[in-house]
Amino acid sequence: MRLAESEKLGTAAYVKESAGGAYLQWAMGLEQVRMLQQLDSAYSSMAAFATKRFELGETGRLEKTSAQSRAEQVKVRLRQAQADLLAYQAEVERWTGALNGAAPITDELLSTARAPDPGGGSDPLLLSMEQRALVAEAEWKLQRSQWAPSLQGGGFYQTFDGNAPFSGYIIGASIPLPGSGQGGRTNAARLRSEIAAQELEAARRQRTSERASTQAQLSQLRESLTYYESTGAALAETLRDDALRAYRAGEADYFQFTQGIEQAFQLNAEHLRVRYELALTVLHLRALQGL
Repeated sequence: MRLAESEKLGTAAYVKESAGGAYLQWAMGLEQVRMLQQLDSAYSSMAAFATKRFELGETGRLEKTSAQSRAEQVKVRLRQAQADLLAYQAEVERWTGALNGAAPITDELLSTARAPDPGGGSDPLLLSMEQRALVAEAEWKLQRSQWAPSLQGGGFYQTFDGNAPFSGYIIGASIPLPGSGQGGRTNAARLRSEIAAQELEAARRQRTSERASTQAQLSQLRESLTYYESTGAALAETLRDDALRAYRAGEADYFQFTQGIEQAFQLNAEHLRVRYELALTVLHLRALQGL
């Protein structure tokens, strides 16, 4: 494979990973907004209920004020998440052009995260560096060949008076002379070839290590995803529903309510983080294999 072709593969892998990562970040941002909208709804309901209880004399001013303050804090977090979502959309448009009102498909996070390990392919970075090393080696061989004597020969047939023609042969040799600069060019080409070979070997070691660490991260994140899909997501829903029901029934105070709601939110946030990081890891593994 020629150098230009290998570099084209490397550029394509970089674009795929970057554009894909931008899209996944956009999808993750939309999911964050939805989660905070749900949290905002819960705290707004709690604040209204706390105000009603205060008016009926069933609770003190501290609970009402705390509930209102927490509800406002959540609204601030929601506005920040909405601003982040616009920034993520702008990043996607940098790769794709105007989106014209399109919205990300958040299911892409999970479908990418669940994708099987990519197989086949070749590391585009190593392919490019291998070609560079071959080019440098060929240049060195070319410069070194200039030191070899070159023999030249030819024949002739001529006459002076038109009556007594004669013929003969000429043989000559050209040898590079000291001080011509050929030695310096040869040494420079040799050094470039050696450096290219050393950089290639270093890159091979680095990419082998990177693939191994990426594969290990992939396995770890998949274990976490299994937990959230089998237990964590259901636990978060139970905590949220129980906290809302108990507070409205007077079975839990404001602090118990916020504890349950926040625990549920953190479980959902971690579940989202795992899906997002796992999807990015799959993309990176594909890029390492030029897929």
